[in-house]
Amino acid sequence: MPDRPGPEQVQTLDELIVALRVLKVWAGNPSLRQVEKLSGLARSTLADALSPKRRTAPAVEVFQGLLKAFGVTDTEEWLAAWRRVQAGPVRAAPVAQAVVPRQLPAVVPGFTGRAKALKELSALLEDGNRLAVVCGIPGVGKTALAVQWAHQVANRFPDGQVHLDLRGYSSGPPVTPDQALALAIRAFGVPGEDIPLQQDAMVGMYRSITSEKRALVVVDNAPSAAHVRPLVPGGSGCMTVVTSRDRMAGLVAREGAHRLELGVLTPEEAPAVVISVLGPERVLREEDAVEELVRLCGYLPLALRITAANLADRPHQTIEEHVAELVGGDRLGAFEIEGDTDAAVRTAFGHSYVALDPLARALFRRMGFAPGPELSARTAAVLLDRSEAETTPVLRALVGAHLVEARAAGRYGLHDLLRLYGRDRCVVEETDDAAAAAVERFYAHYLDMAVAAARSVRPDFLVLSDLVPRQVFAGPADALQWFDTERATVVTAVEKAVELGQARMAWLLTDALRGCYWLRRHTAEWLAVARVGLAAAEQAGDARAAAAMQLSLGTAHWSAGDMRVAAEHFRQAVAASRVAGDRYREFSTLGNLGGVYSELGALSDAADCYTRELAFYAEIGDSARRARALGNLGLIQLRLGTLAESASSLRAAVELRESIGETRSAANSLGALGIVHRYLGDLDQAAEHLRRARQLNHDHEDRVGEAAALDDLARVHRDAGRSAEALRCAEQALSLASGRWRSTRGSPWPPSAADATTCCGRPGRQRRGYGHGMADALVELAWLELAAGDGAAAAAAASEARDHAAATGLRILEGLALTALCAASGSVEAGQAAVEVLEGTGYRLGVARALLHLGLASADGSDAWRRALDIFEAVDSDEAARVRSLLSVRNRPNSL
Repeated sequence: MPDRPGPEQVQTLDELIVALRVLKVWAGNPSLRQVEKLSGLARSTLADALSPKRRTAPAVEVFQGLLKAFGVTDTEEWLAAWRRVQAGPVRAAPVAQAVVPRQLPAVVPGFTGRAKALKELSALLEDGNRLAVVCGIPGVGKTALAVQWAHQVANRFPDGQVHLDLRGYSSGPPVTPDQALALAIRAFGVPGEDIPLQQDAMVGMYRSITSEKRALVVVDNAPSAAHVRPLVPGGSGCMTVVTSRDRMAGLVAREGAHRLELGVLTPEEAPAVVISVLGPERVLREEDAVEELVRLCGYLPLALRITAANLADRPHQTIEEHVAELVGGDRLGAFEIEGDTDAAVRTAFGHSYVALDPLARALFRRMGFAPGPELSARTAAVLLDRSEAETTPVLRALVGAHLVEARAAGRYGLHDLLRLYGRDRCVVEETDDAAAAAVERFYAHYLDMAVAAARSVRPDFLVLSDLVPRQVFAGPADALQWFDTERATVVTAVEKAVELGQARMAWLLTDALRGCYWLRRHTAEWLAVARVGLAAAEQAGDARAAAAMQLSLGTAHWSAGDMRVAAEHFRQAVAASRVAGDRYREFSTLGNLGGVYSELGALSDAADCYTRELAFYAEIGDSARRARALGNLGLIQLRLGTLAESASSLRAAVELRESIGETRSAANSLGALGIVHRYLGDLDQAAEHLRRARQLNHDHEDRVGEAAALDDLARVHRDAGRSAEALRCAEQALSLASGRWRSTRGSPWPPSAADATTCCGRPGRQRRGYGHGMADALVELAWLELAAGDGAAAAAAASEARDHAAATGLRILEGLALTALCAASGSVEAGQAAVEVLEGTGYRLGVARALLHLGLASADGSDAWRRALDIFEAVDSDEAARVRSLLSVRNRPNSL
């Protein structure tokens, strides 16, 4: 085992974090779960302590816990390094555009009463209590009160107001704590791809964001205390108001929440609701009847508004006549069912419902069973089996009757109790065939839209459904806007598909939306619907559908960086595709599996996947995918150090891509081919390929690709001794890269690791896996240590680099690490091994440099230097001059 890395050179926070991460690798690279057990610290704390993005050194107790977990017993040197970093400047926070959420819904028109409740909530601000729970029976106006108060005090929360509807009492499943956390974090401007998947990490991020803010969070329709706790902000200047049917005893007991139990309106307050709808003149004419009306409605705000709306639609009916209808109905039975809150306002709903025309009643019923929190006018028309023009007036009638809510432009929804009532009416009044037909139309409509979106945003993604969609989106942006708007409804449709007799839609919809999820990165939600689809497919015994769901799960984990889990799902997708006889999906998934293996450092496995994929596409004559497989295989072969094979694959990829007009992709393969020829010592050919790659990237306005080609071209010129040209290309590359980063992020620094590696001039410009990055960094570290005069540290870094490279099959990096080890330690054996490894790859300049250092380490290096000189002269490298100098000194006769 190599010597334990030390912190002697640590001066900055970045160096301290790197040293800790290297120490973790030295200790066997334990998982965070293992480190948690060894240190006694939470995983979220450990992940934060080791994050390169942190702005300050970890707390000393956290630092000591890490040292303990990594097996460091003599901690004084490490603590001295920690103190040095603590004494230094704090890293500035990244500049981000401030986002102030203003998410409060509109206040309820004609809101009345509740003066005592509003005052009670306001008093909490003065008393310092920052968590309130508004609870009560359905329809009592909990949300209306919370929103009214929130608007009144909004100016006291200048950093924003967040509204989260957890749908705890809707017909569909409630919003999970993870989904709600993601929504809350995104409200403050954090992109979806930056939000972690683990709940404890999400909670930490949310509390960090809100720690210094004065923000108001309204958590609406919360099903339980467990759903609320993660959503309580971290800052003392924030306020959280929760509405729920539950009394939230846990929040009161543990978090000290103030409970406000909202009752029905008082007899004095309730008539104002009727006046707000009917106007004062009509109400004052029948004051006694109004008094009886509000009593019959139980002073429940929802029932009052619906009843008043019925009266507004019947201007010639007196209030007294309407009261008589209520008395003559089954009102008392409904109101007196103890504990059956769903039935509390059924009579009021019924009176509004029977007043509708048959078409409006049909739409209301079908909206009751339709999945999702809201729908568009177009979807309502599908349920009604009418045109959108015919349906819009029906929706207006339902809104006027207060049975349907008009939400965002063109979107309509039902209160959860009204949805239940509509579902009940559907069971009673719709025939089985009519209900089934409406459900089938609903799902067919969403599948049509989803497939159209898939064709627009990622036409290269396989789709299970073979339908030709009627919908045509104007472009990817239009399709993604549809996805953003309809996501909640589609998710609920997937979750309810089996229950509604549409099991196949669970996997067809999920599969069709894979491209949208890939681009939007709603990973937690994506995983949830894919699991539902997989369960439905397995229950149905459909291997082809199961393969598609495993592919979706693998792609979701891949997008989140969870490579090992992604690989397992891809392997299962391959197996299921083989069982189903779906060869296209089988070999397409093999390509994905190759990409994951590449990032895991399992290069031989990746090469095998790409080779098998390539053979299939050659067999069926799919030129585009064959070219992609050739390009991927060539990059893997480059990393494996099989340069001749890499050159052959990449050359074939270039020729094929140019023949089918894919010049943008051809530029990528040309750039990699230039690197291969540089390693082979054919510098003129390398320069030619890289110049072509640069031009193609320039033509396609791919500034990152152009910068990468210029960067690699600078290395070719440097190897050939053309210093001026090398400097010119490097400066052009830097200018292009810096300009792109500034224009896209407002910062001169690379926006992500992926973009940073794009312009590094290394083989394989995709994310390349931990082993490659570690070995590469350690080789560079070894040379830096050697330049600083610390041969022992250089040798340690080179040895560790050799081990990492050998473990992952990175032959060129293994040879370079051995060369550095020879230079640092004077080991002849390391130098000989470096020559042997690099000769096996065909990296000629690498061989020459290894021979140079082998000669320096040997008693008589003449033979090694002469061999190095032959290579340097053959490739016309200016490094030949140094070797000639060494040989002339060695051959000079000794003087007395």
